Amino acid sequence: MLLICSLLASALLTPPQRALAGFTEKQLAGFEVTELTGTVSEALSKEKVIEIVDPEGHTEIYTVGLDLAPLGLQPGDEVSLSVLDGLLVDLEPSQDQELSFSREDIILPTDMGKLKKGMRVALASGTGRVVKLDRQDGSLSLMGPFGGINNLDVLVTPENDPLEDLKVGEFVDFRLVQPVAVDVRKLPTPARGPSVFTPPLAADLLRSGTTLKAELLESFEITHLHATVTRLLPDQQVLEIEGPEGHNILVTSAVDLNTLRLRPGSNISLDLLDGLVVDLRPSTSKALSFERQDVEIAGDFGPVPKGTRVAMATGSAEVVRISRTDRTLSLRGPFGKVHNLDVSKRMPGTVFDELALGDFVEFRFIKPVAIRITPLASR
Repeated sequence: MLLICSLLASALLTPPQRALAGFTEKQLAGFEVTELTGTVSEALSKEKVIEIVDPEGHTEIYTVGLDLAPLGLQPGDEVSLSVLDGLLVDLEPSQDQELSFSREDIILPTDMGKLKKGMRVALASGTGRVVKLDRQDGSLSLMGPFGGINNLDVLVTPENDPLEDLKVGEFVDFRLVQPVAVDVRKLPTPARGPSVFTPPLAADLLRSGTTLKAELLESFEITHLHATVTRLLPDQQVLEIEGPEGHNILVTSAVDLNTLRLRPGSNISLDLLDGLVVDLRPSTSKALSFERQDVEIAGDFGPVPKGTRVAMATGSAEVVRISRTDRTLSLRGPFGKVHNLDVSKRMPGTVFDELALGDFVEFRFIKPVAIRITPLASR
């Protein structure tokens, strides 16, 4: 409650303005939709604001484009939401190294694409630090002064690509439209207990002639980020990292880890081929399962040389987040961990398009592969 009150204080002291606050209709119509589940931590019906804990444990605050009162939401309620993702519409290098954040709320005077007349929209500006960058998706993550991470789509035009020369770690001045929930549905509370298991770091390498065809990797996207090493097995070219959002990610490496002198606690900069779903189908069972098998790439693929070890995961999981425009998916597995994954363009469109939150699926996906690792100086 303290977080939501502090962030809303300035917005609630003055009534929302019926103005565009310098944003064009084209900018406000550039949103993409993400569907996700979450647990309510606070719901303010009068202000049309909801605070939830998302599937990965993040606290997220959304303005809401509908009347919350009929839902009677209370802390602890489970909900599913359709959210217009946060949209970055102005970005430039900052001369300031101090993080800042300012917010104002407006009421839209007309329909603007997915945004409808009368909706309350939160606009923000300030200075943030880049902690993750994905040029193919046109998205980045900024850390603000409250320590939170803002995951944002970026408005890219032929005349202006704000991400072109941007690097992880840089400070930027930004202007953005914060996420807007356009649909909220109350769900039955699931009987899900906390996980006490930790997925293993080591796995056997299949030696029976099984290899991974390099063309399977053509759908991979590259993410640039800073992270901290939590566990590593240099001889198997496998490491676990903690990303800027606090998640632990298992990564195989196309870089020889024995040459880097890494240890748990080392800070690194790296380029990752994101996790990729290569097979997905409805599951007849609601039992969660997970199995990992390591294979080698059969031929060179761009920065990934022949023989690189790649971790393949198979099993069944629950769908907890879907972004159809970006073709990304979040699956909750048996360890309680949420896997954020791109979906291969080779997969039939109907399989992905017909998915719904809460569905159980059988999957096969490739875990992230590091193609560049650079140790950073300790801070």
